[in-house]
Parts: sequence; structure tokens; C-alpha cells
Amino acid sequence: ADAEEGKHPAVSEVVASRPYLRYERPAYRNFVYDPFQQYPDHTWSVRTVGSQQGGGVALGLDRQQDIYDPMGNYLSTAYDLFYWIERRQPEQRWGSELFKDWSAWHLVFSNVAVARDGYGGWGYSVLAGDGLLARFSPLTLSKTDLNGLRLDLSTPYVKFTGVGSRIARPNRETYQPAENVGQIEVDHSTMLVGARAQVDLGRLSLGVNGANLHSYNSTQPGNRARGMLRLDQPLFEWLIVRVSDDAPEDGRGGASVQEVGLVVNGHPRPDLQPRVIRHRAGAPSQVGRTLSGSGDFLPVYYTSLSGPPGYYRGREIPLFADYLYRLAHEGGADVSGDTHLEGLVANFALETSGGILRADGPDQLIFLFDLQQEPLVESVEVEALVGDDYRLEWAGVYVYPGNAGAAKYEQRFRSTFFRQALRSRGRVEDGSNLRRVRFEVGENTAIFTYSADMHLRLPWLEVSGEYARSTVYGRYPARAGEQPLLDRSPRIDQGGSAYFVNALHRFGRGRVGAEFFSMNPGFTTEMETYLARDYGYRSDRAYGVMTNLANESVIWRLVQDNEDGDRWPDVLLGNVLGSPQVRAREGDGVFPGQDEDRDGQVDTDQNFNGIPDYEETFLMYAVEPNDYAYGLDRNNNDEPDHREDDWAADYPYDADQRGFHLFGQLNLGRHGSLALGRYAVEALSGGGRNRSTYALVNYRREGVMRVRRIFFENQFRRVEDDIPDEFNEYVLGGFEGIDAYTQQFEGAVRRLGGILRVHPDLLYYQDSYVNETNLEGRFRPFAGLHLVQKLRLRLNWQQGGRLANGLFQRQRRLDFWTWVSQVEYGLHWGKFSLKPQFKFLVLRLADQGAGSVLRSESRVIPILKLRYRLMTRSALQVGVQGWGPLPYRLADRTEKRNSLELRTAVITLTNSSRYFGYDMQTIVGLQREELDWDDRYQSFRNFDGWSFFVRNLIGFTEFGRVL
Repeated sequence: ADAEEGKHPAVSEVVASRPYLRYERPAYRNFVYDPFQQYPDHTWSVRTVGSQQGGGVALGLDRQQDIYDPMGNYLSTAYDLFYWIERRQPEQRWGSELFKDWSAWHLVFSNVAVARDGYGGWGYSVLAGDGLLARFSPLTLSKTDLNGLRLDLSTPYVKFTGVGSRIARPNRETYQPAENVGQIEVDHSTMLVGARAQVDLGRLSLGVNGANLHSYNSTQPGNRARGMLRLDQPLFEWLIVRVSDDAPEDGRGGASVQEVGLVVNGHPRPDLQPRVIRHRAGAPSQVGRTLSGSGDFLPVYYTSLSGPPGYYRGREIPLFADYLYRLAHEGGADVSGDTHLEGLVANFALETSGGILRADGPDQLIFLFDLQQEPLVESVEVEALVGDDYRLEWAGVYVYPGNAGAAKYEQRFRSTFFRQALRSRGRVEDGSNLRRVRFEVGENTAIFTYSADMHLRLPWLEVSGEYARSTVYGRYPARAGEQPLLDRSPRIDQGGSAYFVNALHRFGRGRVGAEFFSMNPGFTTEMETYLARDYGYRSDRAYGVMTNLANESVIWRLVQDNEDGDRWPDVLLGNVLGSPQVRAREGDGVFPGQDEDRDGQVDTDQNFNGIPDYEETFLMYAVEPNDYAYGLDRNNNDEPDHREDDWAADYPYDADQRGFHLFGQLNLGRHGSLALGRYAVEALSGGGRNRSTYALVNYRREGVMRVRRIFFENQFRRVEDDIPDEFNEYVLGGFEGIDAYTQQFEGAVRRLGGILRVHPDLLYYQDSYVNETNLEGRFRPFAGLHLVQKLRLRLNWQQGGRLANGLFQRQRRLDFWTWVSQVEYGLHWGKFSLKPQFKFLVLRLADQGAGSVLRSESRVIPILKLRYRLMTRSALQVGVQGWGPLPYRLADRTEKRNSLELRTAVITLTNSSRYFGYDMQTIVGLQREELDWDDRYQSFRNFDGWSFFVRNLIGFTEFGRVL
């Protein structure tokens, strides 16, 4: 209070008279006894500013300032750490301003500042930060990397949370002049706002949620929560409409189409006739040049930044240049210098637009509408007469800014992703759903999601559920000639709903439960916006990261994809493909269900070097590849559900599906249980079903005399599943001459997380009886001896005959089994210890009906470790994995080129010391490694090498692992 009273922001209006003509100037001072003081004025100085690039030097105001609140009250003498201002007024240069003192924000505050207070049952907290948690409900908002503000309020009966973020430019670094260090001022951006209110009524909790993501321009009027198009939004010159088979993999009839036309500005335009091109899905681009010397064709990957194909998370960029060159060739133009003409004609066939056309399986029909000569376009709708199993998509082709005069189509134009508009319901092939459909064309401007949820907890009953709706708003990029009229186009919207209800009743020796859900096709929590930038790799200061942005599009998600549940979404910033500053795809990989010890490191990569431990010498003793893992597989794609990674947002149920699940469980004593259940799921638009009746019995016991653990589970189920569920897997190649200790090598680069591989669902369970057994035992017969045995067996009796989807399946039995056997024995004599280890793995997948083996591999892993303590802090260690006639052996009998032998020997001298409270480890070592491939065509990868290494580590004892 005294300090506040001593501060007067007002300027004095009365000045005392002075007796002399001269002015008072600063006088002489001696600093022998008086403390030295800097000039207390507005002096600019140079100070170091931290950054993600490791620091730098920039101009900054290196002095404290008196800070006042908007009422003129003195607050503090301090620095600005963070502020965010949104202004809406005429004739302003920008209206969105965000500041973070990056040196303090990043280094001192670890990107988070918190203000909180409370009394009794009342309290609040205000957070400003990067990477904040923002989870309302699984159908409205779920983010782990929110950069913005969060307000939490709690009362005895009501809880409230509000969030806000200028999500498009979260201010990682500045792109303004140096005097505005840490500050970004923008006119156009994207904003996220949301809120949740929860009422607690004893054992009943009721919640309402809402989230809005919208694009805005702070210097223009008309900003609303429904958003607006960017001022640099490209104007469409061509419109592409694609008609394809909605389920090309089922081998049945696809789409039939009779008419496709445009409705422009509300009026049908039969004069705008489309040109029609037919090609097969995955057809390669024929745009490029033929080398004069060799005659080889060199394609131009204009739909991708680095190479084929032009896809991003299921989104596809059309081969617009191929289509336009094909039309030009048909019109008599010579395009042989820009294309592989023979391939262009063969792969992209022209069709007549009249009559009935079909798109079956991989065949696709492309309808191209030329809008270049239209004087005024305010709205566009597509009208089509379609039937059977159809999918309708559209994409816009626009002139790339600055390239309007380019002669080549791939340089002059760019295209949006194909955007899904309509799908047939189910899989129809008799023409019974023939109808005239219409959809609007427009770019996204905003998305709303809102829901209500409840949770009831009683001693004998638990019920939870949520009902949610979403609406995506958009506008067509209107124009008059080449003049944009973005505010003239009417708004369009598309919505959908989703819900789920779970109930669980507990009784004496068991429980029964039920779940009902529906994820309707129109429900979504994502929107796509345009973002202008140079094609290719560049520094995007507006977003504060170095980005490769595919197709100048950003895909924003209110509910993220984060299967492994860590702080990083599986893919960051919507559509970023790569970045040295930010992990575009999660840098430590996506390994759901593989951190059972909850130490923050994936269990299959404990040394965090990006190489799975089952591919590393010595470490492979404790870890097996994912194929050896057991778990329930409700969607029947041969990947345990708790380890499955896909591209979809993390909804509680899969999109475009509806169904129910009924189950009951009975405890069989203290260690076992029996469960029975039935679930039925149908794909609403995609067609297909997943029905299963199952029985599950298990037994688990631990710590019984010499038995450390025994686990048995058997599941028998009747399955009818023809819904494809592909999944992702991060994998790495085999041995590449890697230093067994440092894991460093030349000649190759392995990014953390490995290589992403997409596994298709082979639909092995369309009509099957399945029995799956898992048996695991861990034993310690006597001190020093450890035995581990794991056996997994799955028998799949595929039923012969015609399936529900009309396909025919031959009768056969698929047997899949894995076996893991481990033996370890530790011996100790004074300072000397010896530990031999042996591990044997077998995997086999066989078609018993055809008498063929589809997969067969085995691994033999012999290890010997010796340790001798030389002194108190020093030890000599020798490790051998494979020696002489008993190497590490990988035998792949179905892919023999993968078979190899490896012999590794390592000797190290290790010193463990304390240094000012730290643990310091120093390792000096020598290693020999010999690798031989069985396949003579792989012999170029053989090696026999030596390496010497020295390494020094420093750590914290209290944070170390307790063994």
C-alpha cells in the first residue's frame, strides 16, 4: 500500500520558479562510498535472448518498468512476460498481438506461468503456457499441446474451465523487427475458444461442453465465430469431381453415375459440360521429361514435396496436371516435352459424359469443370444422378500466386486435397438407391462442437454417456473475373452427431455391462484451412517453425490423434510434414501400450536411441517384436487393441460406426474369471459389419513359492468381420554395422521413432471360428536361475461359402503361434560374476488347408556376460552375443533374404564416481562385430569390424532406476 501511494502516474502541472538563468545539470559524484548506479533512463542495450536454435543476441529493453493496470493503479516494477491482445476497430494495421519474453518464458518459466487463489471450497487458477492439457470430453475437445490460456474455477458444486488460443501463430519466435523481440502482430489467424461447466450432485456429475475453432481477419469487418476466408484465399479456375467405388476392396460392383453438373449462383448450368477422364487408383503421374541420353522417364512429383504419392493421412492430391495435359493433347497440343505421352494416353482415358458410367473397384471417374471464363461466381453446387456403392469427392484447382504466366500446368496451378462430399449408405449393387444428389462446394472457415455428458457412480452401478454435435462452416471463394469477393458468397454448413452410453452393474461375484454408441458419418472435430507459402521447404516465421507444409493446407483438430497418451500428438500442427524445430511426426515414435513401467520411455527402446531393443545386441534378451505380443483384438486385424496405432482422432469408438456390446463376467475364485459377451457393429456409410460372440476365461497367479508368475487366458469367439481396419507400425531395418554401445554409424540416418509402415487389414475373419490361447510362466527354481516361457496359439477356422458381402471364401484353417523361451543363470564368486543367458523365439503362420507356410522365423540368442570388480569404483566387463559355432541366428524361412548370423564381443572398463552430488559414469571399451547374411545377394552388407569408444555420462542418483 505504501508503494502504491508513492506512485503517481499523473504529470505535475505546477513547476516552481527558479532564481537563476542557468539550468541545473548533473553534478560531480564520487563512487568510493556511494554505490554505483546505471543511468535510470530509457536506455536500449544488447541482451541475450534464448531460442529454440540454442540462443542468440537481440536488442531488448534491459530495464524494469513501472506497470499499471487499466485503471491506472500501480502494480509492480517489472518486465512484461506475456500478453495477448485482440482488437477489432476500423483502419488498424493488425488486431491480434501476442508477446512472450522468450528468454524468461522458455528458460525460467519452462513455458508456463500460473496464477491461482482460493479459500475454502472456492478457488481459481489461470494458466498461460505452451503444451497445456485441454481435455473437456472425448467428443468435443482433447488436446495435449494447447498454446494459450486456460482458466479453471471450482466451487463446492460447480466446476468451470475456459480455454483460448491463437492456435495458428502460437509465437515460437518473432518475425517482426528486432525491437519487438518475442512479439508477433498479425491480421489473419485462427483462434480456438472453448468452455466446460460441470455440476456435481453427489454421485451424479453433469457436464456441458463447447469448442469453436475459426479463421478470422482482425483488420476486416464481419468477424464472427463462423469464421471467414483468408484475404489471400485462392480462386478456383477448375473444379474436379471424382466418383469412385466406396469399397473398392470388396470386389463387388461400385458406383454408377448418369449425370454430373454444376449449379452456379443458384442456377443450373447445363452449358458447363464436364470433361471426363477414367483412370485407376494409384496410377502414377506421367508429367515429367524423358532423358535424351538414356531414354528414361523422370517424373515431376508436383503433388508431393519429396516424392510419390501425393497423400497425407488418407487425403489425396489429385493429378490435376496429368488431367489438364490429357485434355490439351486431345485438343491437338503437343505435350510430349512435358509428359510421358504414351503413358499419359494409356493411363488417363477420355470418356463421354453422356449415358451411364461405372466406377468399379480401383476405377475412378474424374469430371473436370472449367470455370476460368465465368464472369461472376458466388456459389457452386454439384448435382449428380448416382447409385449403387458410390463415393463423391471434389477438389479445386487454382493459380499458384506469382506463377500465373507459367507455361507448364504443374507450375502454374495447385490443387486442394480431395474432400469427401457424399457416400452411399451401405454397399448397394442393385441400383435401388439411384437418386439425384446435391452438395455445396466451399473452403472451411470454422467448426463448432458441443455436447452434454453425465456420469453416475453408485456402489452397485456406474453409468456414463455423452451426446455431441458438430458443425463445419465454409464459403466458396467468390470472384468477379479475377477480383475476389470473399464476403459475397453464402455460408454453407455440414453437421453430424455422435453419442455413447456405458453401463456397468456389479454384484457379489461378478459384473454385467452394456455399451451403445453411434458415430454418425457427418460428425467430425477437424477443419482444413488454406495457408499461402512458397512451394517446398522454407522458414515459416509466422508459425515460428521450419515447416514443409503439404499442399498449402493446415488441418486443425479439436480431438487429436494421440494413441500413446504422451505430451506429443502423433502428428503436430495439422499438416506439417517435417521440421528441425518441432517434431512434425512425434519424435519418439508412436508406441501405444508399450510403457507399462510408466517411466516415460517406450519399453521396446529403453535407451531411447530410435532402434528397437529387440534389434540391439544384449538388449534383445528382454524384449520381443510386436508380433509376439498378446492382447484382445476386438476389430480383428491381428494387432492387439492396446497397441494399435491409426490415423484417426482418438474418439471412444471408430468413426462411421454404430453398434452395441453386452458382456458379463463371473469371478472363479480369487485368481480366475469367466466372461461371455456379444457385440455387433456396422459401418454406416462404408458398409460392412463386425459381429462377435465370445467366451473368455483367464487365470493369473503371482509369487507362489518358486513360481514368480503364471498367466493363462483362452478366448473362443464366433466372428463375422468385413470392416477393414488398417493400422500403423514404426519399424526399422536390420543390422547396418552399428556400434553396439554408442549406436552411431555413418552412411545412414535413423530418425527417432523409426519408419512408419501402414499395415492393411487382410480380413481373415469375415466368417470364422477363432480360438486363441496365451500361456506365460516365470519361474525361479533356485537362487540365480530364472526361467521364462511364453506360448501363444491362435486357430482360425475360416468357414467356406458365400459371405454376407457377396464374396466367396474357401474353407481353411490358419494357425498362428509364437514361442519364447528364456534361461538366465547368475553366478558370483567374490569380485567375479558370470551370467549366461539364452533366448529362443519361434513364429509361424500356416495355412493348413493349402498345406503352405505363410510366415516362419526363429531367433537363437546366446549371451555370456562376465564382470570383475577391479576396485571400489571400477569394473571390467566382457560381453559376448554369439561366438564360434553358436552365433546369434535369425532364420526367416519364408523371406530367406532376411536370414543372418551375428557375432558380437564387447569389453569395457567402467568407472562410477560421485561429482558434486552427481553420478558420473565413464566407459572405455573395445568392440568386435561380425555379420554374415545367408543370401548371397545380400553379401554386400556383410562386415567384420572393430571399434573403440569412450563415453562419459552424468546423472542424478535420486532419479535413477531402483533395481
